[in-house]
Amino acid sequence: MAFTSYTYQVFLSFRGEDTRKNFTDHLYSALSKAGIVTFRDDNSIQRGENIELEIENAIQESQMSVVVLSKDYASSTWCLDELVMIMDRKRTAGHIVLPVFYDVDPSQVGEQTGNYAEAFAKHQDHFQDDMERVEKWKATLKEVAYLGGMVLQDRHESQFIGDIVEEVGKRLDSTVLLAPYIDWHRYRLLVKKTKMIVYILFIICYSIFVGLFLYKFICTWIFVQSKFGNGLHRAGTDQEFVMEFLHSTGTKKNIDMGIKIMCSLVLAFCLS
Repeated sequence: MAFTSYTYQVFLSFRGEDTRKNFTDHLYSALSKAGIVTFRDDNSIQRGENIELEIENAIQESQMSVVVLSKDYASSTWCLDELVMIMDRKRTAGHIVLPVFYDVDPSQVGEQTGNYAEAFAKHQDHFQDDMERVEKWKATLKEVAYLGGMVLQDRHESQFIGDIVEEVGKRLDSTVLLAPYIDWHRYRLLVKKTKMIVYILFIICYSIFVGLFLYKFICTWIFVQSKFGNGLHRAGTDQEFVMEFLHSTGTKKNIDMGIKIMCSLVLAFCLS
């Protein structure tokens, strides 16, 4: 799908207390350097009554989501609600989801064992009147765990981040990395300026086309008047001289060719 359909290419989901100042921050920087426009909640959005709507809009305006599943991801009800929105978007609109398992095994996420089991024990106590919400969180985690994502294992973080950026590039539309390591906003500005230049050139070509057409019309009118007009058919008149000059130099033929070329340019611009 074309990039122009989205505001962001990647929505970055993570638990701030776990990875905001280390892994996620480095991943965000790497994505940005690769020219991938990424949304992350870096506290620029204040927690309030509209935050859920703003996050949902950001997910809808993103081509894909990268979900950093850390050890304590499930302890955050905010992260779990965010993940539900992401997976709902995947089911309804084909949203791309890439799970990243950071210091946690996919089976631990899917089966809710270890830290995830402890987190859900607390959720069940806290949400006794809303167990349907808790079960939805569990089902969503199980679904995302078996999507097939990136697992840290024994790799260095720098290598892991590089692999993630490469995988993101593969899953996104091919236009994402047209200009690697160039700010995507600058690229879009360049495209906008290019379109403006093309538009100006079109105006210039159109003006030349109109000018040539009028010139041919005037020359034709003079020729007709010189041949058939009253008192204007004598040899040696200025009008005949102009037409004879045009015929002798091939200018009239060049004008016809120029008009045909301009017509082709105008038609091509309108169809593009």
